Amino acid sequence: MVSRRRDEDSGKYTEMYSDSEIVAALSGTRLSTTEVAEELNCHRTTAHERLGELEKKGLVTSKEVGNTLLWEMTEDPET
Repeated sequence: MVSRRRDEDSGKYTEMYSDSEIVAALSGTRLSTTEVAEELNCHRTTAHERLGELEKKGLVTSKEVGNTLLWEMTEDPET
């Protein structure tokens, strides 16, 4: 489920927290779900749902460290 925001003037919905925004936040680093939420200025649950969607698409991976999930971009197979 993609989070959306409704523009009050046009009535159109726009995607919040796009794939590219989330991937950019993870560029060159590993972040916890909470850290991603802080970067995006969204609720932790929203960040977790979006990261899970990106993991299913193969854009990010997660690793459980203790009781925390660390997220990072999927390595480019071309490199």
